[in-house]
Amino acid sequence: MNPGSSGNAQKDKEYGLLGFIEGHPGNIPDTDVERISSYPHLVAREFLAFGLMLATLLVVSFLFDAPLEELANASKTPNPAKAPWYFLSLQEMLHYAPPFISGVFIPGLLVMVMCTIPYWRGRMSLMPIMFLLSAILLPLLDGIVWAGIHAVAPGFADATRSLGFPTFIMLIISAFGIGKLLLNPYFDDEARVEVLRKRLFLVFVGIVFVLVMIGQFFRGPEWRWVWPWQ
Repeated sequence: MNPGSSGNAQKDKEYGLLGFIEGHPGNIPDTDVERISSYPHLVAREFLAFGLMLATLLVVSFLFDAPLEELANASKTPNPAKAPWYFLSLQEMLHYAPPFISGVFIPGLLVMVMCTIPYWRGRMSLMPIMFLLSAILLPLLDGIVWAGIHAVAPGFADATRSLGFPTFIMLIISAFGIGKLLLNPYFDDEARVEVLRKRLFLVFVGIVFVLVMIGQFFRGPEWRWVWPWQ
């Protein structure tokens, strides 16, 4: 290959100008400078945290006995029979909504919605968080809404009670309402959306925590309200 032919080919190329942009090009930060490898920095911290937690659990288990109750008696059922603490929020919801809603539909819905959180972008990233709040709060109003429907159409209310019809309707309305709300220009600011997303998720966690505390300390026989000191 003739070296001169390559130079002639370069000279024969044609270039087009697409347009002009006013101002000076901005500085592009070097993102690699701010990165560090996960090993050993992150792995070492995780291992240290795991070791401290394990040591703490061992010390606590040696110093304190597990709060176990007496041996199970088939002829005597405890009243109330409370679920483990991580299910107490759902058991508390059973006090307000039918079993299908509180024990099957809402838990499955919460898991599916939380699985979709990483895939929402921009203002719509608030959609799953707001819907989580609706899904945990609206079943608490199921009995009140059902009573209103029963006053107007008793037969229809009784036929749909076991399916939790009021909760279904309220969730559908809330989904459309949330979608309409997020179209507001107020949510154009991505920084504002990010702050709201974190705060709303903390509110959701706080509501679950309150339901657990109520079920653990404020429910007595027949799941009636009792004060902890009674």
